[in-house]
Amino acid sequence: MINTLKLLLPALLLSWSALALESEAPAPLEPEANASHITRTLVQMMPRVHMNHDPFTEALARRTLDNYLRALDFDRSIFLAEDIMALRREASDLHQDLRDGDLSLAFKAFRIFRERAADRVAFVMDMLENGIDTDQEQEFVWRRKDAPWAESKEEWDELWRKKVTNEYVGYLVSQRMRELEAEEEEAAAEEEAKAEDDAEMEAVAEAEDEAETADSDESDAEMAAEAPEEEERSLVAPQLDLSPEDRIRRRYDQFISVLNGHDAEYVQQMFLSAFTRAYDTHSSYLSPRANEDFDINMRLSLTGIGAILTYDEGTAKIERLIEGGPAAMDGRLQPGDKIIAVGQGDEPPEDILFWPLYRSVRLIRGEIGSTVVLHVIPASDPTGTEVRTIDLVREEIKLEENAAKSLVYEVERDDRTFKVGIIQLPDFYRDFQGGGRSSAADVKALLEEMNDEGVDGLILDLRNNGGGSLQDAIEMTGYFIDAGPVVQVRGEGTVRALNDPNRGVVFDKPLVVMVNRQSASASEILAAALQDYGRAVIVGDSKTHGKGSVQSMMPLDRRDDGLGRLKVTTAAFYRVDGRSTQLKGVSPDIEIRSPSDVMEMGEEYLDNVLPWTWVRPARFMPHGDLREINEGLRNLSEERLAENEEFQLYQKQVDRLAERVQRRNISLNFEERLAQAKSDRELDRLQERGLMLPVENGDEPEEPENGPRIRPERDLMLRETLQILADLVVLSHES
Repeated sequence: MINTLKLLLPALLLSWSALALESEAPAPLEPEANASHITRTLVQMMPRVHMNHDPFTEALARRTLDNYLRALDFDRSIFLAEDIMALRREASDLHQDLRDGDLSLAFKAFRIFRERAADRVAFVMDMLENGIDTDQEQEFVWRRKDAPWAESKEEWDELWRKKVTNEYVGYLVSQRMRELEAEEEEAAAEEEAKAEDDAEMEAVAEAEDEAETADSDESDAEMAAEAPEEEERSLVAPQLDLSPEDRIRRRYDQFISVLNGHDAEYVQQMFLSAFTRAYDTHSSYLSPRANEDFDINMRLSLTGIGAILTYDEGTAKIERLIEGGPAAMDGRLQPGDKIIAVGQGDEPPEDILFWPLYRSVRLIRGEIGSTVVLHVIPASDPTGTEVRTIDLVREEIKLEENAAKSLVYEVERDDRTFKVGIIQLPDFYRDFQGGGRSSAADVKALLEEMNDEGVDGLILDLRNNGGGSLQDAIEMTGYFIDAGPVVQVRGEGTVRALNDPNRGVVFDKPLVVMVNRQSASASEILAAALQDYGRAVIVGDSKTHGKGSVQSMMPLDRRDDGLGRLKVTTAAFYRVDGRSTQLKGVSPDIEIRSPSDVMEMGEEYLDNVLPWTWVRPARFMPHGDLREINEGLRNLSEERLAENEEFQLYQKQVDRLAERVQRRNISLNFEERLAQAKSDRELDRLQERGLMLPVENGDEPEEPENGPRIRPERDLMLRETLQILADLVVLSHES
């Protein structure tokens, strides 16, 4: 997903306050004592352990420099074109320099970056002093990932003038939208209170005599007890008190402070990761400190708000949500959203742009039961038109809440009633220490219950399942096929098939698997195998995520922890028919678009991705051929959805969301932006809900103790998939 921080970066780099400008210049950075040894070791190690075993060449060295410059200046707004040309000229011998352990070019580029950033911050401060015109009829081309660097100072200044104006207008719009929402909530509360007062009027009149003789002290006590309930605290008031100018100044104070605070280890980590990413996007180098942070993040991923975070172009990006966690239950925070500031309760928020990820994680965490306030650039609005504020109460995330869940549901079809099962699996989990539960064992138990209840078919819901245990994915696939290979793995120069470990079938009735753009890795393996065997009909987005590679963690030197670790791609997955799941993912047999299908989600949106490849097909015996049946199912589904007014409305909104995501230009006029934000508000709510229908009359039941429920009545895609399964049951009986 292309980061909309590109709109905010100007502000980040640009708005250096007077205090920051008067502070001492950052100390010069030089490589650490062990930097040369680490670099030589990594350059020798990477071609040997990476899956492709590509030698380190001049082309890879040039890609390394490009990766590094992109990591520093992803917005292409800090460096000038002359800086880039000079650095690239000096990189002519970079492949040999790195073999010798020489990181001088990395440190030189970082020094230039800091100097240019300081210049731009001074420019922004002048803009703020002179005032910003929000009535101009101009547009800003915000997406600059592949744009050229500025050729002259005049071009540079014009770029930054528009970038800062864009941020300024965005703050004004965000503030006004929060005020409008507060006014709407207040009006709704007053209306509700009035209705309650009217309803209670008669009861109050009847109890008047009794109330007059009641003990006055007791009445006073009751009033005192009720007072705290009537007093509401605003979570966003501190932000509304700040002018856009002050917010920009404070943001740039933070940016410069973070930038000047980076040490040599940070620069080395960034450049050496740029080197590993030259091989592929999922390989990275972890310095000793980053290695420690990685371990912390892994331990903390299931606490706090229930979100897995990654570092993406200066922000903490939501990679996925933990089912049953506060964020998933709340629904406003979505994968792909970028967190740019974090507040504690009603305290002023703290900007976290360009923070190391572990610091952001620690700030987002906190005491169970406390409130965290996140300032977010939504994935549904990469232009950054409006920064949203989301408040969540921190809770401990229990693994049981992320476990497989089931429901038996009845579907009416003509004069018949079918009993069908639904299993929701948000993760392929397993306790690798032994003694704990596993997703495969849990699903097997649920399947056996389905058999006992005599269901006619089953839906396996893998939407938003980001993967997990490969072993569980293989075992689970085996529950639906008798025997044979499940997935092929290429690594160490060989291709081997991983087989169903157990003969026999646990569930042999008609099967439908649901997927979307967030179904990845192990989810893709299971869905692909069942599709290749002709065992299941796949329903969902136009494709799954498309991650078909395996990463391993290994130390640079087992005798010296001080060198850090390498996360490196060591293997690739292939379907039993020989095709890779890399990039292309798994295409559904019946496509039903969700909002995630029009977002920039998937392997294809990352840099330096491995290409799609294939290997020789494995020997396997298909369960059957569903191609003809799938065509009939597809036709029936299209006819049904064409007559479904709710679904057609949602699809029109999805089309609008696609147009919004694809916008390249954004107005710098406040009134135009405010009108756009109002128009887009419903799209934000659509993206939050996915294909879930809104709750009517406030009749949403309470969540069950064992986690989120399966909601066929509200879930449009699930509702249609139930009809597809009923069609499959009928057609299977007829064939």
